[in-house]
Amino acid sequence: MTDNKHIQHKIEDRLTRLTNQEPAEQILAAQQIISEIGTINSHAAFAKVQKRIQKRKNTISLLNTFSRIAAILFIPLLLASVWLFYNQQKPVHQQFAIQEITSPPGIRSQVVLPDGSKVWLNAESTIKFQVPFQENSRNIDIVGEAFFDVVKNPDRPFFVQSGNVKVKVLGTRFNYKAFADDENIEVVLEEGKIALNLQSDSKNKETILIPGDRAVIEKESSKTTVRNENINKYIAWHTGKLVFDNSPMSEVARLLERWYGVEVRVQDTEIMNYRFTTTFENESLFQVIELLGLSSPIHIKYVPATVGKNNQAQTKSKVIISKK
Repeated sequence: MTDNKHIQHKIEDRLTRLTNQEPAEQILAAQQIISEIGTINSHAAFAKVQKRIQKRKNTISLLNTFSRIAAILFIPLLLASVWLFYNQQKPVHQQFAIQEITSPPGIRSQVVLPDGSKVWLNAESTIKFQVPFQENSRNIDIVGEAFFDVVKNPDRPFFVQSGNVKVKVLGTRFNYKAFADDENIEVVLEEGKIALNLQSDSKNKETILIPGDRAVIEKESSKTTVRNENINKYIAWHTGKLVFDNSPMSEVARLLERWYGVEVRVQDTEIMNYRFTTTFENESLFQVIELLGLSSPIHIKYVPATVGKNNQAQTKSKVIISKK
């Protein structure tokens, strides 16, 4: 670029001086100028021009490409922006799951619920509840027996239900017993106040319980009996105590089965009328059956469980009770 300008200035200078020379001298000078013009590298000049044109074309092509890409992306980006704006205006629906907790035969367990309430699960018992709890209520479904120590929250009442029997509490301590093979459902209140609701035949009957009340609801008829009595034997299990208070053998056998995870067989019907009053705490099964045998005219035989492949128990241990 600099060389071409230098040559241009040189030619212009010589043409100026040429007009002042004689004809012969003008001819010689003109020939010299023509020869110098011929020395200009026309190929290099053309290459430079072509390079500038190509650079301009590339710039235009690149701009066109970006324009096409922007046009292609504009609609999806617009739709995404609309979707995000719309969803930001909608309330967030929190995900939840159903939690199920089971205490196997012979095992009692304690559970702390999401709200801090405590639950003691008796053997062979199951509770189910939503995690997290609903915004306006706390609901528990139960099969078996559990003792509840509920954290008070008036804005989120606590419900426990089995079948058509539903208990509503705000903050209290109570026992709920609803084994599948029992004829009755029992609710015992230790502290606070609860509302017992019977939902059957399109009727909703509500019974208020006060501390010391024991409600017995017949599953078939929904007939409800409420008595205020010494409730210790009904709730002592959650503290590790097995209490018999003038309990018939039928009740003793059922409690032993759940407490120790064994099968109890009573071979003489007469024994069913025997009654027992005693309290066991942390005693083994062998200690319990020995003491029961010493306190009444009965003979107790223990048959260990049979074990199959992979050390899996095929049958439960058995306690066979017969008359001496």
